[in-house]
Amino acid sequence: MAFLEEFPEKAKEFAGAATERAKEIADVAAEKAKEAVDSARLVAAVAAEQRALDKSCKALGEWYLSQLEGEAPAEIADVVAAARASQEKLAELKAARQKEEEEVLPVERPCPLCGTLTDGKFCPQCGAPMGD
Repeated sequence: MAFLEEFPEKAKEFAGAATERAKEIADVAAEKAKEAVDSARLVAAVAAEQRALDKSCKALGEWYLSQLEGEAPAEIADVVAAARASQEKLAELKAARQKEEEEVLPVERPCPLCGTLTDGKFCPQCGAPMGD
């Protein structure tokens, strides 16, 4: 019967030890979470600073290219030539797109029956076929 008399005391000791272990685990988990947050914060800060640097370098390069008159220095001649070729190609593509958009614009014409202007195959007023 000594076991039954000691049981409540042993249960309290076990519960106390389990509680202490749970606190230790929670402390370790909290520390790991804090480290992860700090690491993520640093990664985000590095990425933000890299974007700012890239933006500044892009602006600097665009300015330099716009100010450059004549031949580029030999060290960057290839890069300048490639940038200028890209600028020309971009201008050509934009012009082609503009031309395409102008060609695609529908032309309104009068309905043969009621005279309503439309660009569709049928008149929206009377439903008559517009005839292609």
